[in-house]
Amino acid sequence: MMSNRLKEVTFLTVNDLKNEDIILPSKYSQVFENHANSLEVNIEDENVLFKDLHEDNVNIDKIVRQTNDNLSILYQSTDDARTAILNKDDKSLQNIYGELAKMKSKINLLQKELFSDSLTKAFNRKWFMDYYLINKSFPEDGALAFIDLNKFKYINDTFGHLVGDQVLKYLVDFLKKEFKDKEIKVLRYAGDEFIVLFNQDTINQFDIKTLMTNAQKKLARQKLKTSKFKNIQFSFSFGLVPFKKDEQLEKIVLKADELMYKNKKALISR
Repeated sequence: MMSNRLKEVTFLTVNDLKNEDIILPSKYSQVFENHANSLEVNIEDENVLFKDLHEDNVNIDKIVRQTNDNLSILYQSTDDARTAILNKDDKSLQNIYGELAKMKSKINLLQKELFSDSLTKAFNRKWFMDYYLINKSFPEDGALAFIDLNKFKYINDTFGHLVGDQVLKYLVDFLKKEFKDKEIKVLRYAGDEFIVLFNQDTINQFDIKTLMTNAQKKLARQKLKTSKFKNIQFSFSFGLVPFKKDEQLEKIVLKADELMYKNKKALISR
């Protein structure tokens, strides 16, 4: 989908420029255009407002505000602890310890929220690009399954975007239940495109091609029920590619994308 590609261009541009002290509009435009050209995105024909991108930004703003609030509490607790130590006030120290334990729990939740897609609760691209990958390269041997929902535009146009959102959430819940191994990571890459990551231990333990094929067939047989519509069926196509440590993300995603489209054509021809 064109909107997914535009979102990918935006993400890559921001990722390239995030360490710059000063970003002039001309610099941003140049980097954005370079990525658009490399992905063959015609930016002149698109005028799209990305609801999910807006939600991501709102979510990050909320996390930043809450983190700042926690920092303010931490500074105050540090001052209070210093005073309590000087006064040998054990009761106050116990209270401060309890507050810090609560703060630690809140920070852990904030970190989880920062790395979660706001809609589906799958891992998001920030986790993938900034936490998992190292300089856009894989940190370990493994495999990547690139997933694209079939006829998702038809679902949105026919049943509405609220149902489309439910379909995306249902897909992630389904994949998490199918792949119960905690080492298997499900992330939302862009729009209705998802990635499943398998590490080498999982590959040694399971036939991951069979896992993906069985999940694909099982989902196609299931029916999603909503308050307004019953028996909505949908499916996905996928491309599965192994990767080695230090291999570049772009190379692997391109291979997986090609295999995914071959899989989609095979499904249509049946």
